[in-house]
Amino acid sequence: MQKKVESGLVACFVNDGIIYQKKDMLRILSDLLFIKYEQCDSSGLKKVGEGRVFRVYNNINNSSVLMNGRIYLNVNSFEYLQIHTDPSSNTSFFELFTPDFSLRIYPLEPEDKETQWQMDAISDKDFFEGEQEDD
Repeated sequence: MQKKVESGLVACFVNDGIIYQKKDMLRILSDLLFIKYEQCDSSGLKKVGEGRVFRVYNNINNSSVLMNGRIYLNVNSFEYLQIHTDPSSNTSFFELFTPDFSLRIYPLEPEDKETQWQMDAISDKDFFEGEQEDD
């Protein structure tokens, strides 16, 4: 959130806050690798899942997709991001809001570094086997 204070400085968030600026949302979410997510609406918890974040982007043409353990997040799918900190564990999690639902994101640590390195080596081209890219 680019909130100017009287001194001319922009906001600084430490563990908690609400982010409205898409660039700031992108910066925060781009570091995620493995996550657990929960989709909630006014009636409660709707869906739960886990996966690897393959891409976080900011455009008006593509949807956010969370499916089959693969996660693509478009910050333009959401109005704002709220950062929460669990006081018992001192770990942060994120909540993305739309008019109809929220998406809670809990960062996960990979079980081992080799798994992380293997996942980093997988590209979209590998996943969509048989599809050709235009040169």
